[in-house]
Amino acid sequence: MSATKEQFEKDDKTAEVVDVQSLERAVYKDRWTRRLLRIGVEDRGIQPVPEEQRTDTQYSKLFFIWFSWNVNILTFSAGTLGPVIFGLGLRDTCLTILFFNLLCCFFPAYFATWGPKLGMRQMIASRYSFGYYGVIVPCIFNLIGMVGFSILNAILGGQALASVTSNLSWSVGIVVISIISLLVSFCGYNVLNWYERLSWLPVLITFVIALGVGGHHLSNPPPAEPATAVSVLSFASTLAGFAITFSPLSSDFSTYYRSDVSAWRIFWYSYLGLLLPIVTLQCLGAAVVVATPSVPEWEQGYTGGNVGGLLEAMLHPARGFGKFLTVLLSLSVAGNIASTFYSISINVQVFIPWLVVVPRYVFSILATAVYVSLSIILFSGSTLTLTS
Repeated sequence: MSATKEQFEKDDKTAEVVDVQSLERAVYKDRWTRRLLRIGVEDRGIQPVPEEQRTDTQYSKLFFIWFSWNVNILTFSAGTLGPVIFGLGLRDTCLTILFFNLLCCFFPAYFATWGPKLGMRQMIASRYSFGYYGVIVPCIFNLIGMVGFSILNAILGGQALASVTSNLSWSVGIVVISIISLLVSFCGYNVLNWYERLSWLPVLITFVIALGVGGHHLSNPPPAEPATAVSVLSFASTLAGFAITFSPLSSDFSTYYRSDVSAWRIFWYSYLGLLLPIVTLQCLGAAVVVATPSVPEWEQGYTGGNVGGLLEAMLHPARGFGKFLTVLLSLSVAGNIASTFYSISINVQVFIPWLVVVPRYVFSILATAVYVSLSIILFSGSTLTLTS
């Protein structure tokens, strides 16, 4: 009897120690969370934003989110696919880019209008269509697509950085891009919007300088064979895959705006933020790759479908300054990846609902680890390029 009593007393003391340790861990976690919140880190994941917290009126930030997302090498390289893969001439490529993007950019711009009205992330709102567990299936495809685009961005950024000098490894570019993207996506909504309002400017200036340096080669594109319906529609499907894939994450960036904002205002900020950079840079990519065979330096840089090498060759006449601009272009994909990481950190909680108790920013770290690992494996293990 006494032994049993002693055992009970021992168990009670053990339980008290465990309770104290659990309380200490909870207090420490709470202090850490408060510190992060104090410096502006967003911890909200898939929880709907209450209407009283939807107070943001700087609606132009939504334009810059989409604009910065698409002012990069990946958008430029998507335009090269028309002539290189589908055999289209410059005129047919640019017309396809224009008219199909006019259509395809409508969808993500429309879905962005849901954010202020519902205060819900895009895939959470999709639960009303697919069901609580049914939405996991499209969420998986969405996660795969976002990771895939991030890897493509990493490879293109690495190619551009490696083309500057043989002493600088492409892996350095991936690491630098990853650190920038992680820091921005980790902090969340406020820092992401601040970064995207600024990051597009040096990249756009770099593209303008590249056009100024090599633009005289673009004035007389070679004649091309008449386009076929198959080639146009095949290229159009690629363009649709580029633009429409923004739809499953559109309202992720508009949930903090006032609920009484005009839906048209949100739509046009989103639509123009998508359309302008996509059409402009895709057409520029098409024009440059069409002229590449007539410029030996460009053709050499583009060997193996190396878009980064092609851009470095365009900027090469600027000498050392051109190399600096190429480095900027290699880092241009960070704006795209940072926004993608932000949505990934939200979609993980949709994919595994019980992870809602874990702060959103934790999954930015997880996304970075997966992205870096896959990027290095794919780039070092094969000759993978965008045109393959």
